[in-house]
Amino acid sequence: MKKIMISLFILVSMLGFAEGENEGSAIREVPIIENQGAQTESTGAVSNGGGESQTPDDGGETVENPETPKEATGVREYRPQSLIQLDEQMKKGTRSSIIQLNAKYEQELNAYLKSVSYNSDVIFYLANEYMMLNNYSRANKIFLKDNKDFKNVFGAATTYRFMGQHRNAIDKYSQAISMNSGFAESYLGRGLSYRNLDEYDNAVSDLKTYLSKTGAHDGYVALADVYFKMGKNKEAYAIASQGIAKYGNSGILKVLANNILKNKID
Repeated sequence: MKKIMISLFILVSMLGFAEGENEGSAIREVPIIENQGAQTESTGAVSNGGGESQTPDDGGETVENPETPKEATGVREYRPQSLIQLDEQMKKGTRSSIIQLNAKYEQELNAYLKSVSYNSDVIFYLANEYMMLNNYSRANKIFLKDNKDFKNVFGAATTYRFMGQHRNAIDKYSQAISMNSGFAESYLGRGLSYRNLDEYDNAVSDLKTYLSKTGAHDGYVALADVYFKMGKNKEAYAIASQGIAKYGNSGILKVLANNILKNKID
């Protein structure tokens, strides 16, 4: 299980603190270098008027530099030739042709997965390839082909979150937790989705669980920032200070703590 999910967890190891660079966040001034999936939550989403944000479907077009050879991206190829060809055609297609090609892609995808008996590992590797190429819409649709294997449920949750569909992400993270309550990253992902929906009490609960299970740096950052957004500066500073005591070289925690100190601590 751990080996098969390594590449996915590299992408979600920080799980989206670029999203904290908005009004009211204690880390908005921190120059964070992140994975692009996390950044889509604050920069690549379009409001759908329903309290969430949603990235428009790209028609299956892979987001990658066409000048960069596949080998240079470090992404291993798991797509069958039929899907590779359709992806290439969609890169060059018009909007009307992409709609038709996308329908064709769905047919070829289902035929391919049927030929491998909807093997959960095949689904994971294929979806994770698209995730590594920053095509979260396509990755999400493939992860959703398997609703029984934990790693694909977690993958669906994470891609939903990267696309800004936080209510869907919460539902899938909850399913993942019901399947494997010991996997801490599900609490982190769900907590960040709650945070982005301004459901701070739920976010605090999940982030505390994540921190208690891992003691990880990103848990301190996320929990302190949520407390700050709630106006609980004393609690925010205490968590940031605990993080600094453990991770003394953390620039983000130091800046976070300094930003909290600029505000009145009750």
